[in-house]
Amino acid sequence: MKKNLLYACIASFVIFLFACSNKYYTAGNFSEKTEDHKVVAILPAEIVFSGKQPKNLSPENIAKAEETESVNFQYALMNSILRHANTRKYITTVNFQDINTTQKILDQNNISVRDSWKKDDNELAKLLGVDAVIRMNIRKQRYMSDEASYGVGVAKQVIYKTGIGSKVPVPGSVGKTYDVYATCNLLSDNQTLWNDNYKRAADWDTQPNVIIEWITDSFGENFPYKKKRKKR
Repeated sequence: MKKNLLYACIASFVIFLFACSNKYYTAGNFSEKTEDHKVVAILPAEIVFSGKQPKNLSPENIAKAEETESVNFQYALMNSILRHANTRKYITTVNFQDINTTQKILDQNNISVRDSWKKDDNELAKLLGVDAVIRMNIRKQRYMSDEASYGVGVAKQVIYKTGIGSKVPVPGSVGKTYDVYATCNLLSDNQTLWNDNYKRAADWDTQPNVIIEWITDSFGENFPYKKKRKKR
């Protein structure tokens, strides 16, 4: 009986922590600050790798993995926001700049994916011709880009794809879990108008695109700029 009570208390505590970790912030003056907003742009996600760097990866490989993953998150977030945008109860009040347009403008101004991580938010918003920008920061201990990931389980062995037909084993055990922590911020005039965060353990067996979907789906579901539909 005591054990059952203990397990029930632990379960309740875990559920409480999970619920707290999924709360998001919206500025008190959000409506006032965004009443004239018409277009929002999603920037490439900043990737921060905190794990031990594999010896098989060169600095060039690492840079490619991070930048590929950055753009993957950018596209996934756009898809998630649009998927959750209009429902039976709510409609979205802004438009979202096409990712290809965003990338083209950045390229034309010699701003690389990595450069965009550190550029001033207000400066980028003006350059892109939008009212606000969305930034993501992803901190984890494994790379999750489909094209340059070593988090792929094959015959219970983690591998890194170095080229067509070439596979090099990477130290590590399949099934080992690592925390992935991500934040998403909506910024306008260098002010944070909305913020959400996500934390989850991810094992080596989980496909990279699945982890990216988990994270961006959470952000897309909670994203603001919504108002109730008028009743007919």
